[in-house]
Amino acid sequence: MQQTLLKKGGIRISAIVLIAALLVMVVTSVVGRSIATSAGSVKTQDITFTTDVGAESHAKLYIPETATASAPAPAIVLCHGYTASLDAMEPNAIELSRRGYVVLALDMYGHGDSSLPPEGYSQVEMGGVVDYAPDLGSYSALQELAKYDFVDLTKVGMLGHSMGTAAIQEGAYLAYAKWQNVYNVALAEAQAAGQDDAAAAGTAYMAAMGSGIVLPGSLVLTGYNYNTRNINDLTYNGVTPENALFPLFAAPVNICTIQGYYDEFSGLLWGVQDSREYTTSFKFAAGTGGATNVPSGTYFMYGDTAAAPLSRDEAVAAAASAALTMKPIRAAYSFDGTHSDTYYDETAISYGIDFFDITLRGGQASIDPAEQVWHGRAACGLLGLAATLVAFVALALTLLHLPFFATIVRPEAESMTTVGDGKGVLKYVVLYIIFLLPAPLLYYWLIGYPYYMQPQWFKFLTKFMPNSFFNMAPMNSLMLFNCVMGVIFLALYLLVFFFIAKKSGFGFENTGLKLPVVQILKSFLLAAVSFLGVYAVVYLCHAVTGTCFSFFKFNIMPMNAEHWVAFFKYLPVWLLFFLLVGVIYNSLTRINNAPAWVNYLLIALVSCGGLAVMFAYDYGTLFATGVRGIQYIPGTTSAQWVSAVGMSFPTALAGIMLFSLLFILPITAVMSRICAKKTGSVWLGGFLTAFIVLTFTISHMVISI
Repeated sequence: MQQTLLKKGGIRISAIVLIAALLVMVVTSVVGRSIATSAGSVKTQDITFTTDVGAESHAKLYIPETATASAPAPAIVLCHGYTASLDAMEPNAIELSRRGYVVLALDMYGHGDSSLPPEGYSQVEMGGVVDYAPDLGSYSALQELAKYDFVDLTKVGMLGHSMGTAAIQEGAYLAYAKWQNVYNVALAEAQAAGQDDAAAAGTAYMAAMGSGIVLPGSLVLTGYNYNTRNINDLTYNGVTPENALFPLFAAPVNICTIQGYYDEFSGLLWGVQDSREYTTSFKFAAGTGGATNVPSGTYFMYGDTAAAPLSRDEAVAAAASAALTMKPIRAAYSFDGTHSDTYYDETAISYGIDFFDITLRGGQASIDPAEQVWHGRAACGLLGLAATLVAFVALALTLLHLPFFATIVRPEAESMTTVGDGKGVLKYVVLYIIFLLPAPLLYYWLIGYPYYMQPQWFKFLTKFMPNSFFNMAPMNSLMLFNCVMGVIFLALYLLVFFFIAKKSGFGFENTGLKLPVVQILKSFLLAAVSFLGVYAVVYLCHAVTGTCFSFFKFNIMPMNAEHWVAFFKYLPVWLLFFLLVGVIYNSLTRINNAPAWVNYLLIALVSCGGLAVMFAYDYGTLFATGVRGIQYIPGTTSAQWVSAVGMSFPTALAGIMLFSLLFILPITAVMSRICAKKTGSVWLGGFLTAFIVLTFTISHMVISI
């Protein structure tokens, strides 16, 4: 029977596809490495170091061949956003390093290969508050640069995105606060020794400069506001135009902001719903010394409330003398994109490069900021990711021809659905729409705003708060979504099965679940072997070339031990959910008398069609008006809620997480159909897609506690 069902040419086709997919993985990894290192002219090096609060942080150094002990180069610290790791900053790292900057791309606390600090830590400069380190390791990364003689420590910049932008401001503040503390102690000692004020100040300055504290001279803030505190208690609580204080106001650091026209977080961060108007925010005024409503691309002096535009040459001169005049420059930029586009937008990247050229290189540009090559690396990441997804299924189908696994193959039973006339079409369409509705109606409510970053004390509206067992806030939200959707889908499916399908003579064998326990276990083993076999290649490529298969928000990345532990904790829910949707795809959505391509399309659409329509409305409205169509999480806009909590919560983070779901759900739905068609049951596809989707979502996700 199995020999009949498994056509002789099947193994040849699946094996060819597998080999091709693996070759693409290897080739894109190698080519990506070449682009990332500018054909070898930039050396990369993974480093680890212990931070000031005892965390083990991981970072990646990009060292241009022009950076030497005899000709030290300016350096930039890069810090990524919340649901990401240092790989997200690769376009900036590539472009800056090939222009001669030394780049240190950091995994923030709890992200990538960086740990959270041990309990009980504190930072004196942050008030000594226990378990509070809002710089997320950026201060220690800044100091790490002092270990390298090829870095010009007088020319150091920092660039962050979103959470990373908040962190670099805190890291810069720590550096200047520590420098000031050294200065104050030395000043007091010099005065006590009898020096006059001028001499004591000189002695103190030399002591502070000789302390070895690395100070940033330039900050690029993308997708985030100026960190403004309440002047009364120096917290972020209750900040208003009347009490707003920018902690770095007294530091001679040149700063620019880069904001997308359609930044989803603008209302939360700047207090301005339309991101195109972010320079009208009181937080912008606090960070610039009073300037407001500044046109994009303007350079101006800190404290100039009129924001009189400086020419590029004037900006260069002002930036160079900032440490002496204590009048650094500010710049404001906008670009045509969303919050996440900052990672992958040519214009945004060029603004950052140009600002560093102005503030750290005297205005000299080794390569025009608009001339960028990172696209090739991004293309390699996307192609490699696509090949990885194909390889998972191709390996499973190839192994399926082995006698041991061939026993799981059964003739595929008919679906519950056959469409023969107009009435049948109408019934199918109604059921199809019913299954589409729950996800968009409940998505934002269930996902909430799952931002939980303990060292920052940011614990927002996460419906399923992380704990010592389920310790990843975004994954908890996705798990809650899967659980609720699973219960609803199961109830709907049972209603259809018992009240419609069973009356037409369809039974348990039509669900695709009927398979002996031994064969179910073999299906699980086949899925696990296929998944781990291809995932091993992911690890191998990363180990050899240092590159990952990632693009934008789409990632299949190597996981560390802590992520693997979390993987197995979350796995049962993913297995149950994707087995259930596999049943729905193959025994209800599939139409018996429809061409195969139509069924693939129908299954792909039912996996995310409702979410896609909601997304189109939400972001379509954003692009048309500057404001999201669905701004707030349901239940957080009532007067009672606002009175109790202090604010309504935006859908921004849930909306960004939706990007990934709209990518992976239709792909794995088609995978489920391919596996069911080949085996006659839903088990192999359910197991394999659960492994893939969980890895896709968890491999780059933050460990919250």
